[in-house]
Amino acid sequence: MKEKEILEIFGTLYKKFAPVLISYASRFVDSGTAEDLVQDIFLKAWHKHSFIFQKEGIKTYLYNAVRHACLDDLKHQEVKARYENSVCLKLKIEELYYTDDPDFLFMDDSRLTAIYDEIEKLPTRCREIFVMAYLEERKSGEIAVLLNLSKRTVEAQLYKALKTIREALQSRLSSHAHSPRKYIFFGSRTINKNK
Repeated sequence: MKEKEILEIFGTLYKKFAPVLISYASRFVDSGTAEDLVQDIFLKAWHKHSFIFQKEGIKTYLYNAVRHACLDDLKHQEVKARYENSVCLKLKIEELYYTDDPDFLFMDDSRLTAIYDEIEKLPTRCREIFVMAYLEERKSGEIAVLLNLSKRTVEAQLYKALKTIREALQSRLSSHAHSPRKYIFFGSRTINKNK
């Protein structure tokens, strides 16, 4: 078969089946992902020329390929969500561990100044995310959308900021503390500096 004939067959198959397959895939994944998956399947079929040899069963072949691609994508999303949720959960647990003393409500001005000084020393993007989360009390997902980042990146930056501030304040605040516990309070989020 000549290349031109192959291209015509492929074009016909794409026009005939792609819209139906995208519609089918959209039942399980978002429309953008559905289009990407179907295009990837046709691209693989083009490279393998598998559509030439499956004239009779091409509809079944494409349907199964889309079905498996959707399953793979959903499994990947599940793993990704599990990871993001575990990071978020770890941050929340860590936050709760650091709020076990009511003294955090009565911080003096010098301690707050020290905290804000350390926030200013954070790298620009890290500081921006930290301020949005702890001073503006925005959720990780909202920050991710506003800054065009993944939720995972936002949570990693929050973790980095908390760790950096905690380590920097450990020695700086210990001389001012009335007890061995040291706290940071940001809006509704509180961080114990006792680690």
